[in-house]
Amino acid sequence: MRYLAVLVISVLSFHGLGQHSVVLKTGEKIQGVVMELADDELTVYVNRVAKTIHLRDVSSIFFDEYVPYDGSLKDETPIKSIKSLDGDYMVKYQIKDRTMTQAPKLSNATQKKGTVVVEVIVNRAGTVLKSKSGVTGSTTSDEYLLTKAEYACKGIQFDEHMTGPLETKGLIFIEY
Repeated sequence: MRYLAVLVISVLSFHGLGQHSVVLKTGEKIQGVVMELADDELTVYVNRVAKTIHLRDVSSIFFDEYVPYDGSLKDETPIKSIKSLDGDYMVKYQIKDRTMTQAPKLSNATQKKGTVVVEVIVNRAGTVLKSKSGVTGSTTSDEYLLTKAEYACKGIQFDEHMTGPLETKGLIFIEY
């Protein structure tokens, strides 16, 4: 009886450790390791036993991936600096595991001054998907400066991080 319990627990624990998930068109989900795709057949090892599945029966294959964090901005993330494209401004930014590869092009056709903090959302490829100016930390509420900063941040590019979260939040600090 003891051996049976140990066997059941072993099988269940190995089943939960599958690297890949194959979803069949019937809705059944198979956890295992995808080893081969040949001649329209997928070979998946489940508990170290090969199982062959015809591709016409497969709906999806998910390759599990460890993502170390959820993309939110952490307080301990260091603040980095880079010169703007025109070289007239120092731009500071705070975004986890990223380096700015293309700085914003900044201009100010007025004499207005202030710091604008822009929250950005960056995808894995390093492209800014969204930007929102005037977040906490901004010292101005001037619409002209807020608009200029938000628009400039849309042109920023970061290095890619293909194993990171789908979206990463960060802050850009622009001092006019």
